[in-house]
Amino acid sequence: MGLICLTQCQEQATEEPDEEAAVRARPAVTVVHVQTDTVSDVLHLSAVSAYPAKDVLRATTTGYLLAPVPVPGQRVRAGQTVFTLQTKEARTLHLDKLTGDPRLRFSGVVRIAAGRAGVLSSVDKLAGDYVQDGEQLGVVFDQSRFGFVLDVPATQLRYVHTGQSCRITLPDGRVLPGRVAELLPTTDIASQTQRYTVEVVGPVPQLPENLAVTIEIDKTAPYQAQTLPRETVLTDETQTKFWVMRLLNDSTAVQVPVQPGQEHAGHLEIKSPRFSPQDRIVATGNYGLEDTATVKLVRP
Repeated sequence: MGLICLTQCQEQATEEPDEEAAVRARPAVTVVHVQTDTVSDVLHLSAVSAYPAKDVLRATTTGYLLAPVPVPGQRVRAGQTVFTLQTKEARTLHLDKLTGDPRLRFSGVVRIAAGRAGVLSSVDKLAGDYVQDGEQLGVVFDQSRFGFVLDVPATQLRYVHTGQSCRITLPDGRVLPGRVAELLPTTDIASQTQRYTVEVVGPVPQLPENLAVTIEIDKTAPYQAQTLPRETVLTDETQTKFWVMRLLNDSTAVQVPVQPGQEHAGHLEIKSPRFSPQDRIVATGNYGLEDTATVKLVRP
C-alpha cells in the first residue's frame, strides 16, 4: 500500500506542473470591436510635377553680360529686367562712361526682360561672359501654370475624367486637393497610358519639377462600411485567404474567414461576414494561433 500511495503521489505531482505550464503558455491577447466608417474605392496612380509654361530668356544681341546676374530661385515680375548686356562695340568705345550725356542716344546697353511672372529656375551664364545673339541665358517657370502630369493606364480610363476632384499625396506626407484639368491627345504606345494634367486647388506650395507624387481618385461614391484595424486581419503566404480571430469566451478564440475591401487610415473594410458590435476581435497576440486556440484575455 505504501508503494502504491507513493507512486500515485508522484504522478499527481508530475501532472500539476504540466497543467500550470499549459496555463502559463496561453498567449495573451487584446480585443477590439468592429466600427462603421465612411470608405470609398480609391484608384492610386503615379504622377510627376511639371511647369508646362516656361519662358526661355535669350540674348538679343552679341555682347558681354553685366552684373548683377540673378540667381536660380529668384522671383521675377512680368516685364522686369533680368539680364543686362553690353555690346562689344560699346565696351570697346567705353560708352558705359558716357551714358549720362543726353546727346548720346545709344549707350550699348541692352536689357532683357521676363515675358511672364515666375521663378528663375536656371541661370546659364555669369557676369562678364561673352554671349552670342540667341544664346540661352536662363529659364523662368510660370508658377501660375504649375501642375502634375498623370499617366492613366488604358484599363483605368473609365474612372478618370476632366474636372474630377482628386487628392495629391506628396513624398513628405502632405495631401493637397487637386482637380483633373486637361486631357492630352497622346497615348504612350509602349505602356498604353493616357496622359492628363492635374492642377492644385488652392494655394500652391513651392515644389520642384519632376517630383514624384501619388494621385488618389475615388472610383465610387463614399459609403458606410464595417472596418477593423489592419493588424486584426491575417493572411496566408499567397495572400489568397484572409481571416480574423474572434473570441467565443474569455479563453477561446476561433478563426473566422473574412473578405477584406479598401484600406483607409490603418483600417480595413470587412465586406463579409457581418459582425455585431458586441463581437470581440483579437487585435494583438493573434499571429500563429490555430483555428481554435486557448488564449488569455488581457483587459485594458
